[in-house]
Amino acid sequence: MAKRDYYEVLGISRSASSDEIKKAHRKLARQFHPDMNKNNPRATEKFREVQEAYDVLFDAQKRKAYDQFGHAGVGAAPFGGTASGAGGDPFEAFRRAQAGRGGGRQWRASPNVTVEDFDFGGGGSGGGSGGGSGDFADLFEQMFGASRGGGRGPQRQRPAPQPQRGADVEHNITLTFDQAARGTTLPLQINREGKIETIEVKIPAGVKNGSRIRIRGRGQQMDGAPGDLFIIAGVQPHSYFRREDLDIYLDLPISLWEALFGAKIEVPTLDGPVTLSIPPGASSGAKLRIKSRGIQRGDDKGDQYVVLKVVVPKNLEQADRQKLQELAEKYPVNARGDVPW
Repeated sequence: MAKRDYYEVLGISRSASSDEIKKAHRKLARQFHPDMNKNNPRATEKFREVQEAYDVLFDAQKRKAYDQFGHAGVGAAPFGGTASGAGGDPFEAFRRAQAGRGGGRQWRASPNVTVEDFDFGGGGSGGGSGGGSGDFADLFEQMFGASRGGGRGPQRQRPAPQPQRGADVEHNITLTFDQAARGTTLPLQINREGKIETIEVKIPAGVKNGSRIRIRGRGQQMDGAPGDLFIIAGVQPHSYFRREDLDIYLDLPISLWEALFGAKIEVPTLDGPVTLSIPPGASSGAKLRIKSRGIQRGDDKGDQYVVLKVVVPKNLEQADRQKLQELAEKYPVNARGDVPW
């Protein structure tokens, strides 16, 4: 079966920028990832096709060769493999392995683990053959064994193939809110060279939804350095906490009387319950801070904010309404005195 055009595979134009290529790859890789499509036998094939297209088009040298020579210019085997044939791959110069994927803000959790906050895709730009008009002379000699000019010049020896870096591997995991906030260690099964390996993966505290955790040297193995393993974290929402950067927010309903006279109320935090003092006269929407009970990431740690929600009584008897009306007249409150409108 003929291979599909790489631009068609990613659904982009031939003039697409690097950011457009990365965005398209991120969307399709998530859509066809085998872990997300266990009942779809074609998902793995689609995922490999998307990854192969991305590996070529995101690399400037490989993309140049592909635009000039099509699939022959980058070899037919996916994930940096070698095209078959009696003469070997004549375009080996365009297929050097690329190292160092990723981008965006990073923090280091251990010597071999890096967390990238907001970059689902990634690609390298190092390595590869040099550009310029000399590429065509080298290309013809690799294809035909002689320089252009009908054999009038001396033959140049084809350079030995360079060791290829193994492909990077991505794996999706789902974390609870607490695991993402405080960190955890998870057993993870990965497929390397057709063998299932179980490894212990340390998830550092502070990862958020979409964070990429890179574990060096746990990707596919070629004849050069192994690729990296990228773990894509998906974080489940919490039933009552919500996160804003490194801070945690909790809505706390209180009665009208607790707001008027103050109260001491036990509230939950990620590290266990604490007793919170509600000052007399507290208003709905007021935020009370519990220091250092938020998200920790590296040396930084956020706070927890408790947002008060005053609940007023309903179905008051007429006599009680009259009493409250008298209090309202005795203690008038200009609730909207400071609003700009």
